[in-house]
Amino acid sequence: MAKNKKCKCRFGCVFGKIILGFLTSILSLLCLVFVGEKLLFAPFFMQSQTEMRIPGLWSGFVTQGFDKVDDNTYLVSGYNKDDDPSAIYVYQNGEYTLCELFDEEGNPNLTHAGGVTHFNEFVYVAHGEYCDMYSLTDVLDDDGKATRIDRAKTSNQISFCSVYDGKLYAGAFYREGTQYLTPDTHHLTTAAGDKNTALIMVYSLDTTTGKPVSATPEKLYSITSNVQGMCITDSGKIVLSTSWGLTPSKLFVYDETKAENTTLVLDGTTYATTVLDSACLTQTVTAPPMAEELVYENGRVTIMCESACMKYLFGKFTSGNWAYSVPIA
Repeated sequence: MAKNKKCKCRFGCVFGKIILGFLTSILSLLCLVFVGEKLLFAPFFMQSQTEMRIPGLWSGFVTQGFDKVDDNTYLVSGYNKDDDPSAIYVYQNGEYTLCELFDEEGNPNLTHAGGVTHFNEFVYVAHGEYCDMYSLTDVLDDDGKATRIDRAKTSNQISFCSVYDGKLYAGAFYREGTQYLTPDTHHLTTAAGDKNTALIMVYSLDTTTGKPVSATPEKLYSITSNVQGMCITDSGKIVLSTSWGLTPSKLFVYDETKAENTTLVLDGTTYATTVLDSACLTQTVTAPPMAEELVYENGRVTIMCESACMKYLFGKFTSGNWAYSVPIA
């Protein structure tokens, strides 16, 4: 019997995988547009409601973050694929106004701005190991720009952020085979057998300065790959949105009271860690591609999406022009 031969053409194998991935993406896009998104995601659209229109869809703006300030005010953050500054769109009374972001010297913020949240009079925009901080008054004053006043340092590469009960939840995004990786020390195999690859780090915030009280987080959450945003419901459930490319988005709803509690050692310090995995998963919602950050209100989670921006375009022909909400138990 002839022995199996190993493939010696590593380049050919890699190239083949790239071609296969490209063809799979094209097939997914054709299915979305021609087979019918409403049919492919029928369970989602049967329970969803159309909320606000997504801003900046005909500019270079790429939607990332989403935050509710009060019953009349929402913030939508993102970066620009052109040379325009990162920005926050302020949604009030059914209308958006643009607020471009600048640093302390007046230079435009050209970073890959991520999630957005607020605490007291501070607005936070995730970027790298920091949350850039802006005055909420400056963001809302309708003059079209806001100047950074400080930076909140974290120990995580932040993609998304939220504030609850005076605590900043700073979360990282992990995707295997991309530039979006996390340290091996942030990975763990859960008791349920899941492979968690990223962390949400929790910091108490100083009410006067808006910065973390301590340079080290007070606790950690171990999470899955591809997480783009989070929210916490009135009943204490933690909801994570996951997405990548043209694959369906998933909203995972976790009951923290049923979660495994363990510890992780980072740089010699031991941290209490709550594990969000299949053992405490109570609900999964499958949604159209490219879901980003979330806002919870009145028993529903509203999903911000980036698929209709000029960078990706296809959402203009599907549901990507609008934010949709779904009920979460």
